Amino acid sequence: MYTQQSVEEGLKLIEARSYNEAITLFSAIVLKDSSNLKALNGLAQACNGAGDLPRAIQIYELSLDKDPSQSDIWVAYGNLFYNKGNSKKAAKGYRQAIKYDSTHVRGLNNLAMVLKDLGNYDEAETHFLEAIYFDSTYSLAMRNLGDIYLKQHKTEKAILWLEKATSADPKSLYGLYWLGRAHVQNNNIQQGIQYFLEVLAQKPDLPQVNHDLGKAYFANRNYKKALEHVQYALKRNSSMIPYYITLSHIYDHMQQEKKAFAALQDALTIDRSVAEIYIERGNIHKNAGRFEDALKEYNLAVLIKPELWLSHYKSGVALYYLTRLDEAEAAFLKAEELQPENGSTDHFLGIISLAKDKNKEAENWLLKAAELEGVSADVWFHLGEAQMRLGQWKNAEKSLLQSYNLDSYNAESLYSLGQVYKKRGKLDKSLEYLNKFKEIEEFEKKTESLNKIIRLNPNDLTLRLELATLYEDQKRIDQAIMILRQAAYLGSIEAENKLKNLLVKNRP
Repeated sequence: MYTQQSVEEGLKLIEARSYNEAITLFSAIVLKDSSNLKALNGLAQACNGAGDLPRAIQIYELSLDKDPSQSDIWVAYGNLFYNKGNSKKAAKGYRQAIKYDSTHVRGLNNLAMVLKDLGNYDEAETHFLEAIYFDSTYSLAMRNLGDIYLKQHKTEKAILWLEKATSADPKSLYGLYWLGRAHVQNNNIQQGIQYFLEVLAQKPDLPQVNHDLGKAYFANRNYKKALEHVQYALKRNSSMIPYYITLSHIYDHMQQEKKAFAALQDALTIDRSVAEIYIERGNIHKNAGRFEDALKEYNLAVLIKPELWLSHYKSGVALYYLTRLDEAEAAFLKAEELQPENGSTDHFLGIISLAKDKNKEAENWLLKAAELEGVSADVWFHLGEAQMRLGQWKNAEKSLLQSYNLDSYNAESLYSLGQVYKKRGKLDKSLEYLNKFKEIEEFEKKTESLNKIIRLNPNDLTLRLELATLYEDQKRIDQAIMILRQAAYLGSIEAENKLKNLLVKNRP
């Protein structure tokens, strides 16, 4: 007769990954005593470890038929399906676990994970909170809850829960990594960088963390460190297409177009059916003003992944700049259908309505865009323009001032403010803003011309130094620093020295 000790021996064999020996032992126990649920569950676990998933499922079902109140086994059963990508059956298993034990924290957490994967964030949030309520130290549920808030761009809530997760489990590198992501998303770039560095201090080879650290450095326009970490991520895992896309994006921002395209070509050799590669290729063409070429790439993305809202949105942008307004509108409406409540899409639908002289319709779209993207100076400018056309001069003034407060170098807002104040009889203010407009317009002509030349001659460092000087003369120090960092990365000692001096002079 097999004893409890025999079951324990079988579980030790599973721990040692001696699955076939465990199967032999548990099979013998079950053959003698089919009511031994611990042995039956051990057999299912061993079968799963050995890769015999159908048999593992069959044995778990047999065990659950004998005693359906085994919540732990319902979770294990659900996990088999979750790992296979069968969310529906996984959720059924987790719901059964909760049915028999409403305080089962792993059942609650795992059900919430399935719901999160399916985009059902509200119900997922409820179950994660329940899991945390029943176990206030359950850091995994806290991290998952933080991840939901990240996906919903509720970054302050995400940071709160990820900090709680880190406090509950300070040794978890996942917790530190996710907390870093949350801070970057909340525009606390430097703080996010510190968390990523803390993770890499313990495990320097993690490709995803290196990639995200590189993106964070890029957000701070530290091109050298950005490229260093993204390239290292690719060295550790050369099959990750998002890494190539990030690398391309950095090169394009530095107007290194050939290198940007080369990175995407490497991605295409891995998989030609990834829509995001074609979107990034389109972005490079768009940034260079080649809208027909951009449209071809965006349309390829639409063909490959028609359910991706961004493909339609990008096609709409290119069509708008090609003045094909009806087609652009159709593309944006499709993007809106696929991802409602998107301020960028609503913004362009408002711009198209303006171009068609549908001013009230434009105002409606732009009010919605302003609600969703209140930090966009362009949205507020176009809303002000719609309100000017509708004769809403006070509202137009408020919208245009909001645009000006967000970006005091927005030439269009300055010109429109001049017109609003002229209409309202405030001639001194009108003149003030129109003079600012003329100054900015002249400056933008110079920088636009210089940027075009730089794109054609990306290795001419004197052009970048000239551009940096233009920005510095206008007291646009952030832009000057960005250009000097590009030139310094490309090898200009003069840019490096100027950058050091500028950073010292403008130290907070």
